[in-house]
Amino acid sequence: MATTIPPVTGNSTIASALFVSMQLGDTTYYISNAYKPITVASNSYTDLGSLLTVSDFTYDYKSTQSTIQFAISGIPNTTDYMNIVQTNKIRGGDIEIRRVFFDTTTLEPLSGQEYLRFKGIISNFAIEENTDFFQGVATNTISFECTSVYTILSKKISGQRTNGSDRRRFYTDDQSFDQVKFNKTLPEFDRQ
Repeated sequence: MATTIPPVTGNSTIASALFVSMQLGDTTYYISNAYKPITVASNSYTDLGSLLTVSDFTYDYKSTQSTIQFAISGIPNTTDYMNIVQTNKIRGGDIEIRRVFFDTTTLEPLSGQEYLRFKGIISNFAIEENTDFFQGVATNTISFECTSVYTILSKKISGQRTNGSDRRRFYTDDQSFDQVKFNKTLPEFDRQ
């Protein structure tokens, strides 16, 4: 799913940031590790800065079935925020991670320099609370483990192609798919 990123030439003041969109139920959350709110693909991403960490990506020549992990720390220790995390259905939520390059002199994203780095679902999550007893401060962190769409597709083994030879592989005497190749027009859809 990773996109090839061309080398940057002629500019020594370029930085990048990661932009995460998570769809949990009917709500989509847009967060980034950027220093300010930035609009990418018509969506405004909330800036979390160093509070959002994303594990390293696997750089392979072909698609991989790797998982990715990211964590959000500094979640306020109030009932409202923790209740949202604990009561929403998080597993199975869709996730996309994009990398955007921007010029550090203008602090704006470079045009056409947005790349999809990961697409999948949230397969697991964990909530961790660290309490500093001396200062009386509690820090909450939520860690997400995300599975690539390639892993999900590799586990799908149901279904068959609509041709006679595949059908006979499962049902040796069945000839119902033998005529599919002769059906050129589907009248109910008025197309071939």
